Amino acid sequence: MDYIFVPDHLEIAQNNKKNGRIVGEIAFQLDRRILAHVFPGITRLYGFTVSNIPEKIKQVSTRSLDGSLDEKKYRTITQRYRNLITRLKKMGYHTDVHPVFSEFLINTYGILKQRPDLSSNPINDNPNDLRKMVIDIVPAKFLGDTLLLLNCLCELSKEDNKALFAW
Repeated sequence: MDYIFVPDHLEIAQNNKKNGRIVGEIAFQLDRRILAHVFPGITRLYGFTVSNIPEKIKQVSTRSLDGSLDEKKYRTITQRYRNLITRLKKMGYHTDVHPVFSEFLINTYGILKQRPDLSSNPINDNPNDLRKMVIDIVPAKFLGDTLLLLNCLCELSKEDNKALFAW
């Protein structure tokens, strides 16, 4: 007699949780890409969020010795931020909505616990497979914005020639 393997509910729940983490990872990776673009060379971005970029630009541009603002540095970073946001806005990204929405997705779904093995699971770097996964996981009311974040991540990934999930 042949047996058909049917995964138990625990295995399905674990797969959904892992796949859900990919949804959170998409939002996390987009945020990291935005921050890395605006603040190149700063490797420790603790306390930096996409929501607080304007404050962080001022903080990073303030001289530590006398507390004065380095106007040239401030203008350079601000222009880099504006250029990026202008490009993302053309794709539908809104700075008053999507940074907070990204935080919501990260808090709701979590992020991947470890670097994905692309050789055994190439889905993590395939935009079409990721879109299908997002469509299967994310409730309809959040789907449009989640897919928008994935599209923005794909675009930034193309621009910097790095994998979608850059580690």
